[in-house]
Amino acid sequence: MGHKHEKNENPTKKLKEWQDNQYNPGYYIGGNIPPYVAIPSKTSLLGKLYKIGARIVGVIYILIGVALICIASIGVILVWESSNEVGNRTGVFVAGAISCSLGILSILLGLKYIRNIKSKAKSKN
Repeated sequence: MGHKHEKNENPTKKLKEWQDNQYNPGYYIGGNIPPYVAIPSKTSLLGKLYKIGARIVGVIYILIGVALICIASIGVILVWESSNEVGNRTGVFVAGAISCSLGILSILLGLKYIRNIKSKAKSKN
């Protein structure tokens, strides 16, 4: 079918051939493979950087979520004890509930980042 990739081949010749025939219908249907598919790229380093970055981002999201929940809880407790007005308490309670829900969403997003990295690593093995 097609010829095997030789180490001594000049990639610029393959790119020139691809440029000349990229709009030729049926040229790459048989054994001819476009050079952007045939020439392997150096993606292993980028994959490792992505894994490290995604774990760091996941941990940051979890920490942001915990901080939002703590700040909202402390704010609601402090205002609830110091204020006797019902309207003030209601507003702070609603703001605290919104902050806590954003914190929970942030924690779930961080866990999703970490879980996706682990599942992708397991699927490759």
